Amino acid sequence: MWIQIDLRSPLPAYQQIKVKIKQAILKEELRQDQTLPSIREMAQNIRVNPNTVARSYRELEAEGVIMARQGVGYIVVVNPGEIRENFLQDIREQLMIPIRQMKRSGIEEEECIEVVKKCWKESS
Repeated sequence: MWIQIDLRSPLPAYQQIKVKIKQAILKEELRQDQTLPSIREMAQNIRVNPNTVARSYRELEAEGVIMARQGVGYIVVVNPGEIRENFLQDIREQLMIPIRQMKRSGIEEEECIEVVKKCWKESS
């Protein structure tokens, strides 16, 4: 599993790792019961401190996305449907801020939808 960290991103490296692992599950590049690379291996591959990967893995484990198995390593314990539901809930919460701003500014729902569509088309 290859993850690329954007050093210019405002998102800390450990959060980028978490997001990339969740995206890999959503895309079914990682499947339930599949083993993740070891902390050391992941850190070497993406050139970050092993503590950064360890923090990502700990947080993903706390969220119930992965689980540590003695002698095996970290394995994926959720399916894409569960990740998708949680991911969409997170996005909804993040979108509420600009949507509330638009609504308070008198922007109509159709205009808001057009902005989202335009952003969707412009995104890579």
